[in-house]
Amino acid sequence: MSSQISLLFLAIVLVFLNGFFVAAEFGLVKLRQTRVRAIAKAHGFRGRILAKVHSNLDAYLSACQLGITLASLGLGWVGEPAFARLLEPVFSALGVEREKLIHGISFFVAFFIISYLHIVVGELAPKSMAIRRAEIVGLWTAAPLYGFYWAMYPAIWALNTSANWILKLVRLDATVSHDTHYSADELKLILRGSEESDQFTNEEWRVLAQALDFRELDVADLMRPVSEMVALHATDGVEKNLDRMVQTRYSRYPYIGKDGKVMGVLHLKDVFFALNKGEAGSNLDALVRPAQLVSPSMSAMELFRRFREGAPHFAVVTYQDGEPLGFVTLDNLLSAQVGEIRDEFRHTQNEWTRLDDGSLIGKGSLPIFTLERALGVDIDQDDVDTVGGLLMWRLGDLPKEGDRITFDEFDVVVKRMKGPRIVMVRVYPRLANAA
Repeated sequence: MSSQISLLFLAIVLVFLNGFFVAAEFGLVKLRQTRVRAIAKAHGFRGRILAKVHSNLDAYLSACQLGITLASLGLGWVGEPAFARLLEPVFSALGVEREKLIHGISFFVAFFIISYLHIVVGELAPKSMAIRRAEIVGLWTAAPLYGFYWAMYPAIWALNTSANWILKLVRLDATVSHDTHYSADELKLILRGSEESDQFTNEEWRVLAQALDFRELDVADLMRPVSEMVALHATDGVEKNLDRMVQTRYSRYPYIGKDGKVMGVLHLKDVFFALNKGEAGSNLDALVRPAQLVSPSMSAMELFRRFREGAPHFAVVTYQDGEPLGFVTLDNLLSAQVGEIRDEFRHTQNEWTRLDDGSLIGKGSLPIFTLERALGVDIDQDDVDTVGGLLMWRLGDLPKEGDRITFDEFDVVVKRMKGPRIVMVRVYPRLANAA
């Protein structure tokens, strides 16, 4: 009788041992490397052991698999006989007389009990616990798993080596990379899931998603057309240029020389300082700072880096021959990252205004990416940069006021033209897309 109780106790121990290795395995897989570093700093010895185990994930997952296999084999070896012998007297007392029948029924019931305990206590419960409480499980299982790994190192090494040889025979790379790099779209899906679980507000999700999109933008996507550029001209004289600065109230102005080319950028602070000192003279040429001339194909991230490093926060976008094409300010870059920014003088370029019927109204000079963002669609067209350019590309000609241009996910109506320029448009999303 004592031997049966010992076998029964051993079977229960093996069930929990199986559960330990299952919990350790799922806990390690669930933990992120960045979180493990924080745990290592906050939890002393146990945290450092967990970090060491997690840094060699392949090896310790192999240790978990070995532990699960040994526990399962041991459970099958001692568990069923232990429960079967314990159940045989019960069935004899119930009136079952044939010895073979008693043995068969006892074995079947014992198999069911062991399977139930193995699946529920040894697999499902520890797996769910590890997924829900990965940090706690990781801290409690790391040290024992570390000891088991080194105690069984020869066996683990032999098994891993054998597995790698098999992979080589079938021409597969034995090196496993636990690559946790995500694309921008994958990160946005992760962030959207965080928003749905109330970890981020909708506004916070939008800012993060726009920051991820920013890396894909070029200067051409963000620039405002040269027709909207308020410039100062050397030929106008100081008084006329000062009047223009007072009327428009910008902080930086491109300065056009007598040859019609951009000489540089004039900063409002420099002008005020010179006026205060009586040094403005008959022209403003001496106050001009070097202009930052950029290509429309330059990445927005590169221009942002230049702005951060101290370059003038006003860049002139030029063709290869130096002719101005448009301009970009720091406000334009920040608006692309966090959304439209309005200052007290309302200088920031307005984007799309959503009307009561769900349609959008905006300028034809707006970059295409702003329409993509407003509608939540992807417009596959790399040859043009503005909404007006998109419409002319679609028609193959200049549109007229009132023209309706149809796309797969929206329609655009031209509301106002000014010569060859599309000044104002109204966008009607498809119902399915608008929903």
